[in-house]
Amino acid sequence: MPAAGRPGGFFGWSWIVPGLWFRRWTTVACGHTPDLRAPASLAPLPTTTIFVTSIRRHLLTQSLSTNAQAIGRAMPSRIGEHKQDAPRIRSTRRFSMQVHRTFRRFTLALAAAFVLGLAACGGGGGGGGGGLPLLPPVAGEPPPAPPPSSTSRVINATLKSNANGDTYPIQIYLPAAYDGGTSTYPAMYLTDGDAKFNFGTSRFQNFVDILEQQGKKAIVVGIGGTAHRNTDYLPPGSTAYHDFVTRELVPYVESNYRANPAKRMLSGLSNGGIFVASAFFMEGAGQFTFQYFFSSEAPFNGPLAAPMDQLEKQMYANAATRDVPVTLLLAYALNNSGGPTITAMHDTIASRNYKGLKLSLKGYAGGHTQMDIPSLGDIAARFID
Repeated sequence: MPAAGRPGGFFGWSWIVPGLWFRRWTTVACGHTPDLRAPASLAPLPTTTIFVTSIRRHLLTQSLSTNAQAIGRAMPSRIGEHKQDAPRIRSTRRFSMQVHRTFRRFTLALAAAFVLGLAACGGGGGGGGGGLPLLPPVAGEPPPAPPPSSTSRVINATLKSNANGDTYPIQIYLPAAYDGGTSTYPAMYLTDGDAKFNFGTSRFQNFVDILEQQGKKAIVVGIGGTAHRNTDYLPPGSTAYHDFVTRELVPYVESNYRANPAKRMLSGLSNGGIFVASAFFMEGAGQFTFQYFFSSEAPFNGPLAAPMDQLEKQMYANAATRDVPVTLLLAYALNNSGGPTITAMHDTIASRNYKGLKLSLKGYAGGHTQMDIPSLGDIAARFID
């Protein structure tokens, strides 16, 4: 047997063999390609086999070391009694010390090989990356901001009018992905926003549902105060109400939300339809605030015939030679009797030949209030992107 501690003997190889084995183990465990130039006797073994073998050798070495130390401690008591055994006792002690040193070397070699092997697993370069990181990754760029919310929302507000002194509840619908964006949106201003004409839900909510069903994007402003409709929507009260809408409500909306000032829309049903037609005539005589006017089931006959006729003539007197670059839709219910009267108003306006005016007349299924649903659906489909 070679001298203890010299390369070539068992105790010398105690430094080398664990390093090679653990180099092989970390190579296989980390997913690197084995070194085919290594001796066949050191070919990589399955990770489980190497680990079990290492544990077995560790336990065996501990056992040898413990037994040898116990023998060494027991021997001194016998030296005095058996002088003839002194050479054998000294040989046993040397063997015990060699086993103990070998165990320490083996343990240190295992630890060093394990650390070096894991270091070789790191993330740089090709082929690696199979092992778990020893340290948390270094902080780099902050994570990107979350995408804008895909959920629409409704803002409830109140606005007191300086024009007529009344306070109006206002509902403002913002479409999905409005938050965090920069785009502007068409703005639909609905009279009777809190009125429940159909399905037990408000006119505001009906139009919001239509937009979402069609996948259309717009800001919807529901103007409450339906209790004042017979005053606000009809002459002469409609003048002050119009001032409230155009000089107070529209600036309020556009100063707080990204409503496109080039796509302002005004919609009304029944007496609300009368107000929309009145707004068209009043603005036509001066300056347009809205670009789209949607008047549905407006009662142009009876006591309203004279004041509406006067507003129409006043507009013609002021706009006969001017551009009228707006859209006016006069709608009526197919299952109601107001169609002829509305058609007559359409024909009167058409006879003026306003330059730039986009005028249309259309009937919708349903009765006086029921026609509002298909009418709003058609408006969303034709005029909102």
